[in-house]
Amino acid sequence: MERFIKPVISITFVSLLSACAHHNNVRPASDGNHYVKLSAQTRDAGGKEAWRQAKLYCSEQKASAYVNHESIDYTGSLPESEYLSNLNIANAVETAGTVLWVLGENKVDDVGAAMSIGGGIAEDSMGTPYQVELSFTCR
Repeated sequence: MERFIKPVISITFVSLLSACAHHNNVRPASDGNHYVKLSAQTRDAGGKEAWRQAKLYCSEQKASAYVNHESIDYTGSLPESEYLSNLNIANAVETAGTVLWVLGENKVDDVGAAMSIGGGIAEDSMGTPYQVELSFTCR
């Protein structure tokens, strides 16, 4: 039972931190054409995060967000296909490591912990090469 406590606490802590996120990247404009500008690890995550922040910003004004324009550009040093391949490998290593860490026994859970941490470090070291800009209005 003890081996499950550390991963559960870690997951709970990360969930609580992400629940407190706001709209840090929103840049309001006096003409009503606001925008969100941010960096992301993937195209999908960047688009979702920009839209989440726009909706939150508008909801605080009792309005709905409407997209004027969205652009997501890859700016990484590797070719995009190679970056995505490396990211998928890092995610797979981290996931497999977490499973071994939680379900393994004796030395298997030690190897799993190392894989999970190593995969996470590799993933984090790849940076956030997608630049997202979302222009929106609140109505």
